[in-house]
Amino acid sequence: MPAKFINATKVNEVFAHLNESEDNAALYSALANGEEVQIEGVILSPGYRLVRVDDRFAGKISQSHFELALINDLSEDVAYYNRVVIQPDVFLNCRPVTQVLVWRTQKPKHRKELHELAGAVFLHYLLKRYDVIISDMNHTHDGIAFWQARIYDALAYGLKVYAYDMLSCELNQIRSEEEVGHYEQWLWGDINHYQNRLAIISKLALPVSASVPDAITA
Repeated sequence: MPAKFINATKVNEVFAHLNESEDNAALYSALANGEEVQIEGVILSPGYRLVRVDDRFAGKISQSHFELALINDLSEDVAYYNRVVIQPDVFLNCRPVTQVLVWRTQKPKHRKELHELAGAVFLHYLLKRYDVIISDMNHTHDGIAFWQARIYDALAYGLKVYAYDMLSCELNQIRSEEEVGHYEQWLWGDINHYQNRLAIISKLALPVSASVPDAITA
């Protein structure tokens, strides 16, 4: 972790069904009555809403979780979907959060609304409410690019950025843009280790070279 998907079939199993009209419409129906979310700097066109639904998979997912989705009430479809797992942690006295599944459509009609939306959700919604975000367990190529962009954003906002190895408990702080390239390779470039490595973005300073508590790992 984060583990890059290298099996196209696996990628298809997790993401592709949302491209199917029937499955997408079913997801829209499941989320349409969710709580409407407002995010700083995000202005949506008429017909679009960003909604949140909590613990819809209670009993199937052991951790507390919620879903965020950009939906269009005119076309009754989902343009952006993010399932998030919350990992409470006594040691950090905060509520770390892990993005588990992030998807967005490639349909041209939604591109204007999707521009910079994922980054805004990350910085101005998730980090505003939860102190720590760690990279998810399964990364497509686009997912890795997303996290690379968020690392640069976090540094620009003065947030703390770390690279963590779950097996060795090695925790390294990424302090500058110059260090990003090195740690990108460390996180995602080594096929023998990337399954066990996390990127962490935090509002709090974490104890470098110390073990990160199990509660913030997914």
